[in-house]
Amino acid sequence: MAKITTIIDIGSNSARMAIFQKTSRYGFRLIHELKSKVRISEGSYEHDSYLQKPAMQRALNALKEFKRVSQLFKSRKLICVATSAIRDAPNKLEFIAAVKKECGIHIKVIDGTREAFFGAVACANLLHEKSGITVDIGGGSTELACIDNGIIKEMISLNLGSIRLKELFFDHNKINEAYNYTRQYVKENIKTILHFYRDSMSKSKFHIFGIGGSIRAYAKYEMNRISYPLNFLHGYELDIQTIMPHLNHIVHATTQELLATGINLDRIDSIRPGLLILQIILEELQAQTLIISGVGVREGVFLYDMLRNQNWVLPTHCNPSVSSLRDTFLTCIDESKIIFKHAKNLFILFQENIKQKIYLDSQYLYHLKIASNLYNIGTNVNFYQAHKHSSYIALHCLNYGFSHIQRYTIATLLEFSHKKRPKTIPQSHKNLLPHEPVLHMLSFILSLSVILAKQKNVDFKLSIRSQTQLYSLSLVVLHITACPLPTQQALLEIIPPKLECYGIALEIIVD
Repeated sequence: MAKITTIIDIGSNSARMAIFQKTSRYGFRLIHELKSKVRISEGSYEHDSYLQKPAMQRALNALKEFKRVSQLFKSRKLICVATSAIRDAPNKLEFIAAVKKECGIHIKVIDGTREAFFGAVACANLLHEKSGITVDIGGGSTELACIDNGIIKEMISLNLGSIRLKELFFDHNKINEAYNYTRQYVKENIKTILHFYRDSMSKSKFHIFGIGGSIRAYAKYEMNRISYPLNFLHGYELDIQTIMPHLNHIVHATTQELLATGINLDRIDSIRPGLLILQIILEELQAQTLIISGVGVREGVFLYDMLRNQNWVLPTHCNPSVSSLRDTFLTCIDESKIIFKHAKNLFILFQENIKQKIYLDSQYLYHLKIASNLYNIGTNVNFYQAHKHSSYIALHCLNYGFSHIQRYTIATLLEFSHKKRPKTIPQSHKNLLPHEPVLHMLSFILSLSVILAKQKNVDFKLSIRSQTQLYSLSLVVLHITACPLPTQQALLEIIPPKLECYGIALEIIVD
């Protein structure tokens, strides 16, 4: 596969280009993105789906610019797909020929099922949850796909889209008619999705994965409404029961009311019909959580090409963001492996011996693994304060396969892996982190492991005394041996976590 690949997606509302750079076999990152609101479907739904001349010209102009920028990035492969508006157009061959002649771009028109498949490939590989139903609301159509433990099952395409409903109903102030039409259409056409969802053995773990501009714009509104502390959409989770009244409010809002909510200006005319479709689908599916996907057809097409020999599935425990960061910033991979080796041993040791006091869920071993893998990425930015650089890079670059809680926890562990205990966490951030004693234990384990990784031969054991003489506390003693003097001093500078309120006193003995 080419090292730099360009993917273009011509939707009913916008044409988008994404340029990806591979850093290794499974590591990649997005290096450029362009969007042009060409509205190629404008006027087509009122003219028997025929593409109109002004809209085709806008698309041609955008594609010429996309091709120029792709060449500037020295992209060796360009894949262009077109969806609803073009596949439905009786005059699509005229447009495809013009693009080939004037831009040198070959357009591949994909059907609705294929569009649903590409969105599902992106979500199955690049979201932190592996079971759910994708809902991709575009300008001309809406695609749904069922993913069960990372495997794509049912896929359907609905002739419902934000621009389609806008031109047929909302532009004529026929909102009630739009409701009735959409509800009836959804009920009649998502039966296979409903059957799969209701029969699924892992129903309790199913989520809705929201794809598309209308859903992303709505998620930004929700983030602003609650002053959410993080500024990235991919992986953001919303409670469906909580947001249903908010969706209904936006669907019925006036333009002025939408502007007052902070909805992006270029979404004002399409967000209401888009969210009407989402609202009705959510009511029918009755799931609990909506997870926002920042990836969709473009990433799906890229992964389809990259993983064509792996059945379009990334290998287990292979994360493209982690691989990309390691490929870019790490010069010594072995040290990261040694750090995690110690972290794993210490985690299991503490987990087995303090479980009556503090519960260390096994999921946190994964957090320690990623933090260990990325510990040194900040060193190649600047050796001094490297832990802070590592933390910042992890928080903002672990784009794929992590929840917001995982990203923020890993970043926090990296920030305080330099002999310190995590500082007091702001109230607004506490829901993004483990319980404070658990966070302190994880930070303590990582800090120890970083220092121990510098030694070739080191041993440690844990002993517990029932009570100290002075306090009614269980004394947990970590005894570390075979340490030279500099290592002993570094270990003794680590501040143990505060665990007294849990009946534990923690002490380190080194020699």
